[in-house]
Amino acid sequence: MKIFLVIFLFISACAFAAEGDIGVGAMLGNPTGLSGKYWLGEAKAVDAGVGFSLGSATNLTLHSDFLLHSIGALVMNDSHPLDVYCGLGGRIKFADDIQIGLRVPVGVAYMAPNNSSDMFAEIAPVIDFISRTGIDLNILIGARYYFR
Repeated sequence: MKIFLVIFLFISACAFAAEGDIGVGAMLGNPTGLSGKYWLGEAKAVDAGVGFSLGSATNLTLHSDFLLHSIGALVMNDSHPLDVYCGLGGRIKFADDIQIGLRVPVGVAYMAPNNSSDMFAEIAPVIDFISRTGIDLNILIGARYYFR
């Protein structure tokens, strides 16, 4: 039941954000779940995710990051620019104890020509420092639809 409440709150928060600046979608990998992104300007954004980590134990994870984009940094076939981004944020993992860590995402994103959707691939080292210390790795692919 708690899981559905978290998912409902995540989707509700996205729905009340400024029109045209918010994207909601899915992410696959570690974790797998829902992804949201709120654009603060042309090259700055905040993302968030709620999902389940994969592996021997299935744990709920929440993360959020501040991202800086280099718009159109990579170009494929002279017509499909990819944004490169990096950022800094945090992650909470609900395992036996609540684990809190620093997250450093780096990725690429493709924005559809009409800015209605995007696809992304991301790798994010996580340095846990509360409840346990250690390094974890999030590897994600995903897509989001933007409400305009």
